[in-house]
Amino acid sequence: MKQISQDVLQTKIDQIYPQVVTARRHIHQHPELSGHEEKTCQYIIEQLSAMGIEANPIAGTGVLALIQGQGAGCDAEKRTVAIRADIDALPIMENTGLPFSSQNPGVMHACGHDVHASILLGTAALLHSMRDEFIGAVKLFFQPNEEAEGGAAPMIAEGCMENPKVDAVLGLHVTEALPVGSIELCRGTMNAATCELKIKVMGKSCHGAHPEGGVDAIIIAANVITALQTIITRNLAPTDPLIITLGTIHGGAKENVVAGEVMLTGTLRSLTLAHRDFAQKRIQEICEGVAAAYGGSCQVEFINGYPPLDNNDDLVDLLADLGKQFLGSENVRYLPAPSLGADDFAYFCQAAPSVYFNIGTAAPTATNPAPIHNEAFCPDEEAMKVGILMETAAALKLLQEGL
Repeated sequence: MKQISQDVLQTKIDQIYPQVVTARRHIHQHPELSGHEEKTCQYIIEQLSAMGIEANPIAGTGVLALIQGQGAGCDAEKRTVAIRADIDALPIMENTGLPFSSQNPGVMHACGHDVHASILLGTAALLHSMRDEFIGAVKLFFQPNEEAEGGAAPMIAEGCMENPKVDAVLGLHVTEALPVGSIELCRGTMNAATCELKIKVMGKSCHGAHPEGGVDAIIIAANVITALQTIITRNLAPTDPLIITLGTIHGGAKENVVAGEVMLTGTLRSLTLAHRDFAQKRIQEICEGVAAAYGGSCQVEFINGYPPLDNNDDLVDLLADLGKQFLGSENVRYLPAPSLGADDFAYFCQAAPSVYFNIGTAAPTATNPAPIHNEAFCPDEEAMKVGILMETAAALKLLQEGL
């Protein structure tokens, strides 16, 4: 496979860019919540079919497609690279004022998944047009349900990583914190493991004028809330990131009644599964111990979510080299520390060497762009050119040289 010059790639990207913008605006206007991306799935399949790429549904509302290289080479040189884009939207009422704003009230692509999907459609068009110039294959993963239960694991369970076996996976995410034309990388662990917490505190209700006759579940809950933070400050080293956030508290029925039950829910985040397991053990011990000390009891439920997202360092280096070549060294940045956010791209990282990276979406004139998950989030569409360039260049490099 011959080397593809930057000028050639950028010329091809400029040619397909109008159709990428059209796709992005269509998807943005018709957002669908996690697990319900039926029309988005259908639209993506139609777009790929129009390019001459065979595509099929997977994991309910996801899409799996394959671009088979037709260049000259032997079987021993054939590799398979996968590229993932998530496609679901959020339950947010849009307030951007865009002429192509969401037509689905209360649902918005506020996390940029419309941009992710459109970038991958552009990358697909570009690689399909260049299929005579490479051997091996590129798989396209349009993944549903990232914002809820997760669609990566179901896609893997249904065989997206096999036939042909995937050697590496690429994925990206938009960020308003960086200007258009830049990328952001992270070596090693980039995102956290997650766990949902449900803590049921049980006391004994009684008249508020005679508290000695009951066990106040609100008092127990208040002490549980305070005590759980000592796991972070006293059970782990300050250099070991861990978050215990209790986001809801519900209890009590009337102002003059001692509450007999309180329900707490929250999230646990850690950069390793070992720390998550340790924190769960301590949470159980503290909740039960505090409740018993006040004469009550406690039930704790842990619902484990995504594992940590661990990037492959060789792939990070490959993207860094390509970024410096195509975008300039000043536009290749590194996360100063891992994020305690989460993404189910982590499952692809467990299945094969993978890399997840950010692309800047802040317009040159933007002074305070709205963040993701905000009703005014409005990424600059020019960022899609950078996404297509990086996905295409990285895929071609991996097909040619491997890891």
